[in-house]
Amino acid sequence: MARGWYPGHMLLTQRVIRDLAPYLTGFLELADARAPLATRHGPLREWVGRTPRILILNKADLADPAVTRRWEAFFARGGEAGVLAAVSVSAREGEAARRRVQAAVEAVLKPPYRLAVVGMPNLGKSTLLNRMVGRRRTAVGARPGVTRGPQWIRMPGGWEWLDLPGVVTPSRRSDWRLAALGVVPVSAEEAEAVVAALWPRLPALAGPDGDEEEAPWWRWGRARGYLRSGGQVDENRTLTALLTAFQRGELGRVSLEQPPEEAAPAHA
Repeated sequence: MARGWYPGHMLLTQRVIRDLAPYLTGFLELADARAPLATRHGPLREWVGRTPRILILNKADLADPAVTRRWEAFFARGGEAGVLAAVSVSAREGEAARRRVQAAVEAVLKPPYRLAVVGMPNLGKSTLLNRMVGRRRTAVGARPGVTRGPQWIRMPGGWEWLDLPGVVTPSRRSDWRLAALGVVPVSAEEAEAVVAALWPRLPALAGPDGDEEEAPWWRWGRARGYLRSGGQVDENRTLTALLTAFQRGELGRVSLEQPPEEAAPAHA
């Protein structure tokens, strides 16, 4: 990856977090419930110092619920220093998500509540913040990096929220899980490798490949009519459609990571 890939707004986020951490009550750190380790920014632990974190496992409606419960138990047992609690939500659920996050904050932190929402791009940070403030106050989009600068939102009762641009570790950009989940973009050249890693984790689709030379995801595309002239599988359309279907939860509720003490050998 090019040395200059790291966007300027991410460098700004790093400085803001370091400067404001001592004055904050805590950080709400968002991760994707389907991959709670891969979708977190490693250096954040150093940036926040001793400021507590509450881990929000967002998009839980797309993850295996049994695995998500084990993740919550892992963090409740002190699975990571600095993380006081983990709570699973679907930010799209609105009021239910707001109540669940607020209860988690009030259970482990003391007022006044000065909180920052942090995490990688495209994990639903702005959507969650909009739920917490009760009305649309921040830009929301389906592409990474929609939030470009720090935004303070002050609420009644002493609650203050700081929305920050998304952060992502360039050195981990090659992790196929980030691509499969839509956290980072997938090039046409990378898409087949990402699908090949994802396919065995899709119980609704994966199975014996048989003796056919054709990869099973090409058969999946053919069955759905993703064809070019001459009856050949449209490879780009098939790969894009399969990744989109996974990201939307159309291929079942699937988790891509297990808690560390339970994890099987990695296949990444």
